[in-house]
Amino acid sequence: MFRQPDVDLTTTDPDTIPADLRELVAAWRDPNSLSNRVFAVTDPAEIDFNSPAVQAAELPASNGIGTAHGLARMYAALIGEVDAVRLLTPETLTSATKERAHGPDQVMLTPSRFSTGYMLPTDTNPMTGPHAFGHTGRGGSLAFADPQHGIAFGYAMNHILQGMDDVRAAALVEAVRKSMT
Repeated sequence: MFRQPDVDLTTTDPDTIPADLRELVAAWRDPNSLSNRVFAVTDPAEIDFNSPAVQAAELPASNGIGTAHGLARMYAALIGEVDAVRLLTPETLTSATKERAHGPDQVMLTPSRFSTGYMLPTDTNPMTGPHAFGHTGRGGSLAFADPQHGIAFGYAMNHILQGMDDVRAAALVEAVRKSMT
């Protein structure tokens, strides 16, 4: 079972923080940073996202609840038929997955690429290839489809972990990529 490390980067000596995380940690420490102001709306400290009452609430852009199987089926239906249902025509899929923005995410402070509503692969989130599209979610969840390889992927966890050090989804995606070779 994965356990969240007992590390609080908001109080750690800045000189001991790896250089590639310093900007992110500085944003976490600054209550007026854009990152903190955004998360104060979608991730207030007093909310326990593992609570059934919170999970039953409607918090836009913050708590879509689903199963890994449900997410994978939805993404599969975006790129092909599932039980005789296809959610997007090939033309709409092409338009919906065209890159619309790229660069450093102003809130997460990580490289990002976006189409119309979907994240696109980056060096830090390669999914299964350059034609994949999907989205990460709270606590480390991830769902995506790759029309080139005919893959739909869904990962959701039983317990939400916060932080950048959760590698569960990345390890599963890496296993999928290795199985493709």
